[in-house]
Amino acid sequence: MISDSYAQVWKTLPQGVRMLGYRNVTTTTINSEYNQGQAETPLSYSLNANASSLASISDSVSYYLEQLRTINPAAYDQFSYGQFTVGGEARLNVNGLGLGWGLTDRLTVYGIMTYYSANVRVKYKQLKQSNTQEIADSLGGASDGDDAIAAITAALPSSSGNMLQSVIVNTYGYNEVGDWYGAGYGDTELGATYGLIDRGYWGLSLTGGVTAPTGREDDPDLLQDIAFGDGQWDVFTEAAIGYAVNDALRFGSYLRYTYQAPADKTLRIPTSREIPLSANKGSFNVKYGDRVDASFLTTATVNDWLSFTPAYEFFYQLPSNYESSYGAANDYLAYNSDRMGHTARFSTSVSSIQPYLKKKFVLPATLSLHVQQTIAGKNVPKVGRFELELKLLF
Repeated sequence: MISDSYAQVWKTLPQGVRMLGYRNVTTTTINSEYNQGQAETPLSYSLNANASSLASISDSVSYYLEQLRTINPAAYDQFSYGQFTVGGEARLNVNGLGLGWGLTDRLTVYGIMTYYSANVRVKYKQLKQSNTQEIADSLGGASDGDDAIAAITAALPSSSGNMLQSVIVNTYGYNEVGDWYGAGYGDTELGATYGLIDRGYWGLSLTGGVTAPTGREDDPDLLQDIAFGDGQWDVFTEAAIGYAVNDALRFGSYLRYTYQAPADKTLRIPTSREIPLSANKGSFNVKYGDRVDASFLTTATVNDWLSFTPAYEFFYQLPSNYESSYGAANDYLAYNSDRMGHTARFSTSVSSIQPYLKKKFVLPATLSLHVQQTIAGKNVPKVGRFELELKLLF
């Protein structure tokens, strides 16, 4: 937040100087992710509407399926009302506001808060039709009871998205799946940066702070919502080191380590690794994996006003840990829970800070445009971002 305005990653604010920063972030449409194999896949849930998943829709459906299993267990096992996917795409707009204050020439304190707006669109797709007619044909003629169940099976209406909605709501107990809009505050970061070394042409600063869980958490009853925060306190430390070849070319790097404190959460209790849907909820103590973030950037300064900064960013989050009385569910949730992301970023900045220091401009400020894109990863969405940022010194 602070050092970008000076194009030197180790910089802190001078004593008594304050900085007000505002950033608007707009994402591209998010409709895919990098899976555990680091391959790009669409964002979707799959559901096979078989006999066991349909049994809880209503008492009459449960009675029919129980009769089918009694008469012909093989037909019950083969019964399917179709296979579906529920796909989604999302767009987010985030407004961030930050304030920094130079307590001394070396020590700057700051705070950053965010406000999210998110839109999610949901699409249904039927992959396979129901096999009810085949089941009915296999039942016919064996006995009167078989004939009655066969007639009911043959008369079942075609499977559809409404039926899928009924399974999700009545069988699994989720809220209806559909388009979703949400808005609210994200997590809040509070920190302090200390300039450890400043030799003019190179420097090193250290930052420490906390992230407070002020953001909206994921709702276990909604499949399509987006969390604006992760629901627990974080403690982080960061080092920034940079080197200036000359006034026109500078290099910099950040390295941050974040410890994520455990917290109690209400989650769905999975019954297998492969199926994300679950009908039951329970209390878990969740310790999200600690996270390492690194970035490497080069700033080319055209003149006192204009600069360009290409950058590469990387993060890795360790696997999470879940503790509860649901032994197997703990392992299912922790399985494949580590995350990794690679991001390419390019920034253009127009700054009046140097002209202000040279008494050629009345206001010290920076206006920046940032464009970034996820280029690879594991268990992370593929997303592009456009950011417009304004910083004022006073």
